[in-house]
Amino acid sequence: MPLILTIIDSLDAKSAGRVFLDLWCRAFEDFVVDVRDEYEFAFSSGYAGQRAVRTWRERIEVLERYSFVQVHKTAHGTLRWILLLDPHQVIATLSEKRQIQGDYLVALQAQRINIGNLTS
Repeated sequence: MPLILTIIDSLDAKSAGRVFLDLWCRAFEDFVVDVRDEYEFAFSSGYAGQRAVRTWRERIEVLERYSFVQVHKTAHGTLRWILLLDPHQVIATLSEKRQIQGDYLVALQAQRINIGNLTS
């Protein structure tokens, strides 16, 4: 997971890795996260103060732009559900588009070989 978070952070100046980690820790079998309190999610991701929710939402937008998550909003624009997609598959797609540095891909492949995860 640390290397995946590093890759996420490398994609945009608005580093979204720790937001993805917080979501990952909340996701269970279906990988859908129910967002009941955006401020609580923002605070848990390390953002506090008046701009906490805005900053957190910006990081969610980064994750959505690069297809790490799919977001469902309520009618008035607040986030309600977040679906986490398989980060290995997302990274493979981004790799095909040449959006990820080669060193990160080599390191990730080496980790996958070491743990025996070469199915995705």
